[in-house]
Amino acid sequence: MKILVCLSRFPYPLNKGDKLRAFYQIKELSKQHDIYLFCLSSATPKEKEKELLQAFCKDLHVEKLSAFARLVSLLKATFVKIPFQTAFFTTKKAKKNFVAFAQKAQCDVAYFQLVRTCEYARAISLPIVLDFQDCMSVNIRRRALSSNFIAKQLFLWEAGKLRRYEAKMLKLFKHTTIITQEDKSLLPADNQDKVFIVENGVGNNFLNYNKSQEKCFDLMFSGNMSYAPNVDAAKFLAKQIMPLVWKTLPKCKLVLAGSNPSKEIKSLANDKIIVTGWVDDMCEYYAKSKVFVAPMRIGTGLQNKILEAMAMRVPCISSSLANKALMCQDEIIIADTAKDFALQITSLLADETKQQDLQIKGRHYVEQHNNWAKASEKLENILEKAKCEI
Repeated sequence: MKILVCLSRFPYPLNKGDKLRAFYQIKELSKQHDIYLFCLSSATPKEKEKELLQAFCKDLHVEKLSAFARLVSLLKATFVKIPFQTAFFTTKKAKKNFVAFAQKAQCDVAYFQLVRTCEYARAISLPIVLDFQDCMSVNIRRRALSSNFIAKQLFLWEAGKLRRYEAKMLKLFKHTTIITQEDKSLLPADNQDKVFIVENGVGNNFLNYNKSQEKCFDLMFSGNMSYAPNVDAAKFLAKQIMPLVWKTLPKCKLVLAGSNPSKEIKSLANDKIIVTGWVDDMCEYYAKSKVFVAPMRIGTGLQNKILEAMAMRVPCISSSLANKALMCQDEIIIADTAKDFALQITSLLADETKQQDLQIKGRHYVEQHNNWAKASEKLENILEKAKCEI
């Protein structure tokens, strides 16, 4: 097949969940099919990054969106039903260039990632498949609940617009995908039979890492440190959980590893909390850490960071919210309150037998459920079905 792929971001470096998913799906699909990639971007990717993607693509177009054009789109969205999440990535010029790219490519099917790109799907006549990835309307609604009054009203407004837009997209697209059953259940009920589960995988760099590393950190949390759910989790961990842990383990060290740390995250750094910013190889930090802690309280979707830790045989403690997507049984430890997290952390750090048990079970879970090649086979079948139904 000739597959047209439309993304809201250039899928490299792999510092966000949507970029990670897109990169590995493109890589796997390119083994049997021709990929024509159209990416929206706020900046021009580095040449090495473009070369990396070009190795998997027959053609690649990066559409740089100007700040002014985005502002105009956002202003227009205040008067129409399109969500701000979609308007921010949609401009008249970009749609025109996308149509030209699609006409030149003459593909068999088009694959769109996130509702952010749906207005581009409306502009072409190919069979179309949408990857919801997660239920964005619920994600935004949950963020509203932890925001101040003004931000809360804006988030609730956007959540409502997204909810109605998701329902419309379920009617527009004959085939859609999502990462977890939990997020599928959160979508508008109508036409959920069109939604197929396509899991995320874990990269071989995590599965095959074999360098010996000294355990420098007792605890680790990772992720894009400007993403609101990660910022909330890091602050909860540093300000509410760690003071309780330090009462029992005063020398306990935590590392917050991830790109784009916000000012709030940078301010958490002290002699017991290390804030790294961007790291070249996240595997090293997993390997240097005794326990991975992900106290997620808001957001939706699958936490790739937990899968990576499990693949690296790092025992994990996370929240019941995060586990709704994972559906682990006894492969990770669950906690929700600061007191419970602190108790589980201190208990696990003192119990090497339990650590070893979680290392084995976590690794086995990932090997059984999170393989990029198998997941991409599912996506391939969905794209093929869409192609044949036009």
